[in-house]
Formats: sequence, structure tokens, C-alpha cells
Amino acid sequence: MNRLCTTLLLVLVCFCVRAYTQAHPLAAAQVPSAVPTAFFEMNMHDFHPWALVSFDGVRLWNTGTHWADLNPSKGVYNWTRLDGWISAAQAHGATEIIYTIGMTPQWASSNPNDQSCRFGPGQCAPPNDLNADGTGTNEHWKNFVKAIATHVGTKVRFWEIWNEPVMSFYWTGTFAQMVRMAKDARTIILGINPNARFLTPPNGANIKFAESWWIGYAEAGGLQYADIIAMHGYVNLPPHTCGNYPQAANFVTEVNNLRTILANYGQSYKSIWDTESSWGQVGMTCFSDPDLQTAFLGQFYMFHRSMNVKRLYWYAYDDLNTGQLYDPTTGTLLQPGIALQQVHQWMLGHTMVQNCASVGTVWTCGFTGPGGYVAESIWNTAKSCSGGVCQTGKVTVANTFTRYRTLSGKTFSISNHAVPVGAKPIFLDNQ
Repeated sequence: MNRLCTTLLLVLVCFCVRAYTQAHPLAAAQVPSAVPTAFFEMNMHDFHPWALVSFDGVRLWNTGTHWADLNPSKGVYNWTRLDGWISAAQAHGATEIIYTIGMTPQWASSNPNDQSCRFGPGQCAPPNDLNADGTGTNEHWKNFVKAIATHVGTKVRFWEIWNEPVMSFYWTGTFAQMVRMAKDARTIILGINPNARFLTPPNGANIKFAESWWIGYAEAGGLQYADIIAMHGYVNLPPHTCGNYPQAANFVTEVNNLRTILANYGQSYKSIWDTESSWGQVGMTCFSDPDLQTAFLGQFYMFHRSMNVKRLYWYAYDDLNTGQLYDPTTGTLLQPGIALQQVHQWMLGHTMVQNCASVGTVWTCGFTGPGGYVAESIWNTAKSCSGGVCQTGKVTVANTFTRYRTLSGKTFSISNHAVPVGAKPIFLDNQ
């Protein structure tokens, strides 16, 4: 009888997948496959101590490895910090490294005294040997790219061009200059490591300002020099004021916005990676409740898989303001860090066969696995948490499911085919 129920449920799930993908073609143009380890990746600010959560790839940004850090004067390179990161990553099995090339050294900057740049004077300006129309020798950039690619060899496979150039404190140059830099980097690095792969400059797509950047870069021909589309999936929409909390479900709209642009420029076949994302800066939104952060994280990972975003590089494990998962004063994981461990266990090796969809405010995503395994993640966006207490409501579920797991790591048997559902996703299964 249980086997019959499982079979019927799988038939129903497949029907739901077809119906949902027909209604949302941009959300799910994919052949379902098991969630790989590479889906869970990380941004960190330091490699000691190494993170307590599992991941096999790290993105090197805001890690003391910017172009300006490694190339302090013309022809001079200091690889100590970079080598430390690579050694630590290899020792912990995090070999899927993204190196983000960005931040012009002051000595090479076309505006060396610009104090508005995020990391140091002149670092957000293009090099002084690269003209606004993309012409010029571009030797400063090319020399650095050649030097770092030669130094790391095959230890770094993924190369991301700059960081959030839509923001003027990161980039004040033109589209033509950014495209030239992407083209030159690709040519040089492939000559050293033919297996290297390249990511676009990463930006969000949740507001018109950001969408306009993607259109401008595509119009300038930049997308042709990337193998992977890199986005930053922050969903904390303006105004960035206290109490305007991020909503994980807004990620659906953001990805669809980006996919529409990619389709218009014939780039839909390229994978999308989210190379930096979380609930954003707590200092701006006051989104500090650990239960709400935990709920956001659980929902966010589900939405990423549902939207066929191949990787999520969480930002950041050890950041004290943005997406913090770890408490350096105690050396322990915070509640959201524990939640990430649970989401990793829930999803890894299982196949999302029903994309996340809602009935009212109740969202569900369906999974299968080897040996007749069937599971479902479920949450209710109308529920909230405050002062350590989270609202829930009873929801009737299929009798196939015998237990549910929580983001705190607890497991409960299901009684009377009903489970308590709140803002924090729970995970139902039949084993």
C-alpha cells in the first residue's frame, strides 16, 4: 500500500512540475537532477579558522586578495595572502575557487585620488592606460592577469571580472572598458589554463537601475566573453531602512528579470551562479532576529534550486553585518549557520522534482531520492517570529510522509497527517 501511495505521489509531483513549468517557463527550464555539493558554496573573509559548514568552493572577494592588494606597485607582486587562501582551500576540499579580479591599484588608476572608492583611493577607476572607448594598451591589467594566472596555474579555474560594477564605489568606468578587460583576461588566462572558465561581472537584477546595467553590458558585447552568468541575488529592496526586511520569495522575480535579458541577447543557454548573496546588511534593515534570519536562509536555498541557479556563494560566513553564520567570540555557529547545515543535509543528493510553488502563503517544494525516497519542504510566509517565538499553523500533508525535520536539527514523527508550519521551512519525508 505504501509503495502504491508513493507511486501515485510521484505521478502527481511530475504533473505539478509540468503544469508549473508551463506557467513559469523562465523559472524552471531544466532537467531535474540531484543537488550536488557544488550547489553550496561560500564567501569568507579569513581562512583561519576554516568554516564549520560544508562547501567545496570559495569565492575570493574582500579577502585581502584584490588586484590592489597583490600588485602594490608596477611589476611588484605579493602572493602571500593568495597562497594562504589556496592552501587552506585545498586542505579543506574547497577546490572550486572563484578569483574575482578587481580594484585598480592606485599607481595604475586613471583617477588615483578618488576618495569615493570602497577599498581605497582610485581603486574603483579604470586603469590609466585604457581609454573610455576600450582602446589603449591596457598593459597594467594584462600584466597583472598574466602574472596571477601564471602563479596559480590550474589551482584556480573560475575567474570573475570585477565586483558589482553597477555601484560607483566599485567601478566608475565605461561598458567598453569593462568589455575590453573581460576580453583581455579571457585571452590571457586561456593561454595559460585552457580549462579555465569565466564569469560575468556580477550584479543584481531586482531594480531597474541594475537591469539597465545588464542591458548596457550585453549591448556592448560583454556577455560573449563569459561562460557563466554571475549574479548577486540580494533581495533587500529599497528603501534600505530599518524594518524593510528582505523577502526570500523576491528572488523568483529577480532571476526571471535576468533570464528575460539573457534571452533577448541569445544567452539563455548559460548557467547562472549567485556568487554573493544573503539577507543583506543588518545595519541598514535591522533584520537581526535569528529566527527570521534562519527562516530566510531556509527559504532562500529552496528558491535558488527551484530557479535553476546552479550555485549559491553565501555572503558571508564570518561577516559581522551581512549574512553572518559564525560567532568569532565563541567559535560556534549561530542559529542560521546551524540551519545551513540542516539544509545541506536535506537537499544534498536529492532531486527537486516539484519547483517551489505557493497556495496562498504556503510554499512547498518536492524532492525524491534513491530507494523510493520522497520529501517536501514547506513554509508559510504569512507567519513570523519575534522574541524567540515563531507562529505556526497546522497543515494537512499526504500520508506518505512519516516524519519532519526542523532547521534546528530536530526530528519529529507526524501525527494525524498534520504538521506545524511557520516561516521556517520544515522538511517532510517518508523514511
